[in-house]
Amino acid sequence: HKKQTSLFCSTLDLHYLCPPMKQCLYILLLLLPTCLLNMQAQNRSSRSERGTFSLSNLTAAKKEIPDSLMKTDSAALKNKRITAFQLTPRIGDSYVATMDTDKFNFANSTIVESQSLAVGYLANVGSPSQTRIFSERKEARDFIFADVYDNYITTPENAQYYNTKIPYTQALYTSEGGSEDKNERLKGTITSNFGKRINAGADMDYIYSRGRYKNNGNKLLSYRFFGSYEGDHYTVHAYLSNFNFVNYENGGLTNDSVITHPNELFTGGRSQNDPKAYDIRYSDKVWNRVRGKQYFLSHRYNFGFYRELEEKDSLGNPKKQFVPVSSIIHTMEYNDNRRRFYSASTAIDSCYLNTDGTPRVYGLLKGVDDQTSYWNLRNTFALSLREGFQDWVKFGLTAFVTFDKRKFELPAAIPGLSYGSTGSGSNPNPTNLNFSANQIYDEFSTYVGGELSKRLGSILTYDARGELCVVGDDIGEFRLNGNLQTTFKLFNKDASIRAEGYIRNVTPSFYMRHFHSRYFWWDNKLDKTQQFYIGAKINLESTHTQLSAGAEGIQNYVYIGKDGMPAQKSGNIQVLSARIKQDFIGRHFGWENEAAYQLSNDKDVLPLPQLSAYTNLYLKFITAKVLTIQMGANMYYHSSYYAPYYEPATQQFQLQDELKIGNYPLINAYVNFHLKQARFYIMAYNLSSKFVTPNYFSLPHYPLNSMVLKFGIAVTFND
Repeated sequence: HKKQTSLFCSTLDLHYLCPPMKQCLYILLLLLPTCLLNMQAQNRSSRSERGTFSLSNLTAAKKEIPDSLMKTDSAALKNKRITAFQLTPRIGDSYVATMDTDKFNFANSTIVESQSLAVGYLANVGSPSQTRIFSERKEARDFIFADVYDNYITTPENAQYYNTKIPYTQALYTSEGGSEDKNERLKGTITSNFGKRINAGADMDYIYSRGRYKNNGNKLLSYRFFGSYEGDHYTVHAYLSNFNFVNYENGGLTNDSVITHPNELFTGGRSQNDPKAYDIRYSDKVWNRVRGKQYFLSHRYNFGFYRELEEKDSLGNPKKQFVPVSSIIHTMEYNDNRRRFYSASTAIDSCYLNTDGTPRVYGLLKGVDDQTSYWNLRNTFALSLREGFQDWVKFGLTAFVTFDKRKFELPAAIPGLSYGSTGSGSNPNPTNLNFSANQIYDEFSTYVGGELSKRLGSILTYDARGELCVVGDDIGEFRLNGNLQTTFKLFNKDASIRAEGYIRNVTPSFYMRHFHSRYFWWDNKLDKTQQFYIGAKINLESTHTQLSAGAEGIQNYVYIGKDGMPAQKSGNIQVLSARIKQDFIGRHFGWENEAAYQLSNDKDVLPLPQLSAYTNLYLKFITAKVLTIQMGANMYYHSSYYAPYYEPATQQFQLQDELKIGNYPLINAYVNFHLKQARFYIMAYNLSSKFVTPNYFSLPHYPLNSMVLKFGIAVTFND
């Protein structure tokens, strides 16, 4: 079996790895019968209301907005027919989550730029990316190779669960480019309730891009099966998910002038409209594969009593509502991840040279086939005293303990070979042929923690959560975070002020401490990183204004240096940030604006664009009484700075000081349509490449796609 797998991988080709999009159309055809059954079931469904809402999941958000679809810009899906939920980390408290049903800005929501106010990526949807806004960067995983795909991976924090009165199905399809550089995405969700308490469903996301530039394609496939049970005494949420991401790597352009000065480079009749002819860093086909599976379970047993209500049932008897007093909670999370960096040729050795011109290669000179694996099992047990079971109980209190087991597998050092900064040499000679091919690392940590929260009401809500590692490899590690919020009326509309902050003392990610591969090899002893943040947010619904500001400090910051190796800054780095979002919304006119300012006191170690901005100007109107049309243009901009370079061999963003990126307005023109339960759009992406100086690089040596037409459609079946 291993020989067959090796043969398959060594002859891997994009057309075989990423089957034509016709297969996705076959999937759509398979979904159609389900959709028809959903529609039939919807016609047969009763009009009865949902059962009594358990206080075990009641929050202020649910009191004020009982359905996540009840908002001005939501699609007309008949209020209260479906509600989406997400869970809090570790403890698994559920809260109402928003759903992707907005009438407006549909086109913009499908592009990578919508993931952040400013983001760097490799031109394709589904390619590795990193936000340029430092406050939006999450704490790194131990399996750091998945961080660059964070926007496409389901986690316990972003996984959604549903409660539907009738079956719900949503399908999304987007496309751009021609036959040789097409980028397509198919995404869907199917879910249904079985009675008032049980829900089950599945979702999938398939991205297939041939890439505008040579060897720049990628394929991402992920899917999830999920379910939940909401009882008075017992509740459970669970899912299993899988993903398989493949990214062809070209290392970027070797000469950026083909973008910035095309008329000077393309002479003698050579077409400048053929990006696949541009010279790239990797002369041969190279690809990264990141795979993962996850099993998640969160369940609890509630102790409580039934309280009679003033409302009566059809027989005249008082209705009863279950009031939870305390809960026993268990949460289990299992992750299994693997990463492979592969090339059928060793020609890319020339991209990793020592100062004397010899290749910096570690291990035996057999070929480019770096592999590593990791699994993690985390169990959390908690006891909770519930908020609000009596009028005088104004807050909830939870105590928990977490057991975290991790195992890593890396290539082992070969006896007799050098693993210094210059590699193992051009003629490695092992002193012992009896050695293990892989090295195993086992880590185990035990955390204790607690949470204090007040989520009911609106005048004052807060939550604070902390955890401390008391036993194991991460002993002394702790995290403490909290927020405080007040909501009030201003000009008859909601306004809120929120203060938030955190303090962390964390062990650097495993692969920052240990990494073994053909071109990079390190075993570092890194100190824990201390990080604190304090900030505030103001939201004024009456004026469509959002303001925020924060200050962040990092001690022992870990980063990837110019040489592609991890380094640690012993001093303190400070980042100041301020952000404003101001929208002007009229009956037929809209102008949305957002800007962020951030300042790093050490730009050599933590470079950031000082200014990032977004503006969106549009007209909106209804025609034929049922078709809503939004037409306009938006622009993304950030000031120039020494953006990090994406290194394929490590799948990390490393420092560089040779090329500044930015000072380019990315302008997109679009038309959005909304017709009952269907949304569709047409967008001219990067229209500015036709009339602005062509400097549309997203990362050093990685340009965005030039002007291209995009279109997409999303259909929802829920009536």
